[in-house]
Amino acid sequence: MQKIPLNLARPGMLLAKPVTRPDGIAVAAAGSELSESLIDRFDTMGVTHLVVEGEPVRLDGPAGSSSFDKRLERIPFLFRKYQGDKWMGQIQRLLDHYFRMKSASSAALAEAAKAARAAAAAAPEEARDKDKAEAAPAPAAKGGAR
Repeated sequence: MQKIPLNLARPGMLLAKPVTRPDGIAVAAAGSELSESLIDRFDTMGVTHLVVEGEPVRLDGPAGSSSFDKRLERIPFLFRKYQGDKWMGQIQRLLDHYFRMKSASSAALAEAAKAARAAAAAAPEEARDKDKAEAAPAPAAKGGAR
């Protein structure tokens, strides 16, 4: 079970916990399979996170890949004086989780932008190949007209 930001949710993932509105009414049950339309609906409802089955998203990406990673690296240093304080330990864990989620989210957005650029670059090549195929002359029929 993994809590992920909504922008990392993909069709086919299964919900591990129900998604509820602020008034407590469930809008999707645990075990529901995510679809693109369901993800869009959650986005319009203001849902920010989902709990999904398994661990489909790697939240511990390479260190130093974003400003969130740099902030994550500084957390132990910032809390070094509060090792025995249980409340500060809880805040430290909360910040650690928050920056891991933000880091994974920014990495996913960067990956999506890279994929979109690759798709945009491939589209003109496919159109050019299609135009060449249509422009090629049709083979002449054998046995001419009499």
